[in-house]
Amino acid sequence: MNSACPFREGQQYRVRRDYSFLNHSFRAGDSVIFKTHGYSAKEGLTRYWFKNVESDDENALHVIDADEHETDWREMFEEIG
Repeated sequence: MNSACPFREGQQYRVRRDYSFLNHSFRAGDSVIFKTHGYSAKEGLTRYWFKNVESDDENALHVIDADEHETDWREMFEEIG
């Protein structure tokens, strides 16, 4: 588990590439605000929750422990504002 969260609560980000996992999805170009994150030891993953600026939908980015070091946050999200 990554103990340091790469996102700042309340900060706005632009989604740089499409993402879909289970019933969560982000579309490239969307503006989202980072809300919070949580770790599930049972599932071995961290969820990073975002709220879409336009639609108010909330979605989570899922990072599985095994993939944690391969994830580059800057490829997925760009800090804006």
